[in-house]
Amino acid sequence: MSLAQEKIRLRAELRAARDAIPPERAAAAAGDVAARTLRWLLGKGLDPARAPIGLYASLPGELDCLPLLAALAEKGYPTLLPVAGAKATPLAFRLWRPGDPLVPGRFGLREPAAAAPEMRPQILLLPLLGFDGEGTRLGFGGGYYDATLAHLRGNGLRLAGGLAFACQRAEKIPRENHDEKLDFVVTEAELFDFTDSSCASCSSAT
Repeated sequence: MSLAQEKIRLRAELRAARDAIPPERAAAAAGDVAARTLRWLLGKGLDPARAPIGLYASLPGELDCLPLLAALAEKGYPTLLPVAGAKATPLAFRLWRPGDPLVPGRFGLREPAAAAPEMRPQILLLPLLGFDGEGTRLGFGGGYYDATLAHLRGNGLRLAGGLAFACQRAEKIPRENHDEKLDFVVTEAELFDFTDSSCASCSSAT
């Protein structure tokens, strides 16, 4: 089986596992992920005024990052959402806070209005379909986030992490040369810090 075929197989398998999560469990998981991620980020000693954080407008089935976004905004962090351009090109990010409007973008995505200020995130929190114990991310195949990470990592990005349900962890994600690794992943069960060789799974971050 080729790498492309294996990715297709894994996408179907992990999407099915994710989509089988009951709504009440998904909502509880989003709250747990928000609390764990916020504690971890606050422990980094970041100055909120100087640390814009990019998140995403969740699609059906994705872990809802709105509880985390609201908590970050309350702490004073500038919270950003992506704006998509041509396929496999870096995303732009605009300021968005709870209560601001969202407008239809490409592929049915919801995006901040064009009048919202464009900013560059220092920390980026991504959606995903799967991840493994080495920080390899399995996305949706559009190439947006790989292009975005490659661009931002040369332009001030400090950390890139994924938000996921625990069932989205795979034993091994096939990795190609263009696939950008994550620095950390947060689930409702634990936080995985791939930048710390002594702590691949940082359950103490709960």
